[in-house]
Amino acid sequence: MNPILLQNFIKLIADYTGLHIREQDYDSFCNKIFVRIKLLKYASPEQYYQLLESQNQASKNEWEKLIILLTVTETYFFRDQGQLALLKNVILPEIIKSKIASKEKKIKMWSAGCSTGEEPYSLAILVKELIPDWQEWEILILGTDINEVALTKARQGIYNHWSFRLLDEGIKNKYFSEFKQEWHLDEEVKNMVDFSNINLIIDDFPSKNDLILCRNVLVYFEENHISLVIKKFYNSLLKEGYLITAHAELYGQTLGKFKVKVFPESLVYQRDKDKQDKNYLADSLPILAEKTIPINKSLPSSLTNSISSKKFTQSGIGDDAKKQILLNLNKKINQNKKDKIAGKITQINSNLQPIDSENLLLEAVELFAAKAYNDAIKKAEYFLSLNPKNFRGYKLLAELYANLGKYKRATFYCNQAIEINGSSVEPYYLLVNIAEEQGDIEGAKIFLKRIIYLFPQEIPAYIELGSLYAVEKNIIRAKKMKNIALEMLKKLPADDIVEYKGGIKVSQLIKYLGGGS
Repeated sequence: MNPILLQNFIKLIADYTGLHIREQDYDSFCNKIFVRIKLLKYASPEQYYQLLESQNQASKNEWEKLIILLTVTETYFFRDQGQLALLKNVILPEIIKSKIASKEKKIKMWSAGCSTGEEPYSLAILVKELIPDWQEWEILILGTDINEVALTKARQGIYNHWSFRLLDEGIKNKYFSEFKQEWHLDEEVKNMVDFSNINLIIDDFPSKNDLILCRNVLVYFEENHISLVIKKFYNSLLKEGYLITAHAELYGQTLGKFKVKVFPESLVYQRDKDKQDKNYLADSLPILAEKTIPINKSLPSSLTNSISSKKFTQSGIGDDAKKQILLNLNKKINQNKKDKIAGKITQINSNLQPIDSENLLLEAVELFAAKAYNDAIKKAEYFLSLNPKNFRGYKLLAELYANLGKYKRATFYCNQAIEINGSSVEPYYLLVNIAEEQGDIEGAKIFLKRIIYLFPQEIPAYIELGSLYAVEKNIIRAKKMKNIALEMLKKLPADDIVEYKGGIKVSQLIKYLGGGS
């Protein structure tokens, strides 16, 4: 496998899935390819490339297996409190009102890149809460993903504790029942959602949607494929239909015919109507305002509490952290970088048959991606029995136990990882999230302060600490943390990438924090 073949693999995967493989992820990507080569007992990477390139059933089956390794399935119910508040208080009521006015009680919503189903089921719960006579409506909610293993779990509607990390207990108890340490979704809600495997690059899209959610998906895509998907989304929406993506996910992108609407908690993108409304803004992306959408007092208090303005960014938790770092940047590689990559690939190629213990860890990661946590734990523990000083093994176990809600075990393995490699910030962020999940805001603040002490240039820690101070209404300290972050950002090149909220350009993060024009 030479550098040219590597680039061919990267292009093939981008053309088939839209996924962008960054230069710093090349080693990890190659290891995943070698895992599949070994399991198939192929003689060379060229043979595996030919399998993927061929258009037959064997190729389709292999793509499904490779996609499990390449995609991230970390998500949870009522993710992004601000956007859920926007949906509950503004977007969905507007759609419902227009449908009642037109005497057409039909709403069609699509969660694109739904992973294991938490997002479309969250939409279904919102609809049930907002429409008292929802059973008299035609409610169509579609969840799609390219990962068939994730879709299988979504259809089951069974979740562990970590999927409810920010969900109000009232909503949880109303729509879920506990059985053997797992939570089973109410059958009525489950029946409101259909799931399908849709590849956003090569497949046709469902049409006549009132609302499309595609959050934390496009951040993984090549820039030209993002443009393609945006156009396809536009054509699949009804007039004045809405598209919602993750924050900053479309910064710098050409939005085509979409009009941008600014709300305090998020930007949304709306398909135009025949005559442009003066409230629809131009294609440029403005700065987010620091406000909170008023809570609809007529809704049940349990729902109001579950999507309040309180925000906890999951910046360090397991695959979510990984999930948040792929952007469509740094596409051109100069010759010096190519020489460096060639050296790395030569080194990898000299060990074409990976050692068994390394395969154990990669298999554990694959099981983690499929949310088979207990099986992944067994693999990871066996790996550590062979490699007792391996940082990645302990970090993975910490992430696995956190996802199972076993925080004492997760904390133990975080500390083990830190003891082995104190120069990595990831275990500290996981400890922050564990503290937040347990309602220990003081503990979360202590860990963030420790990150700042150990890694004084770790800009996301200042931002996160500021957000916790804001939750506590400590405005002076919140502003101080934000200003420190802004001062450091303004000393960096505008095009540098900060690993925050999916990986974001310095210039874009400055605007996001309200420090730019």
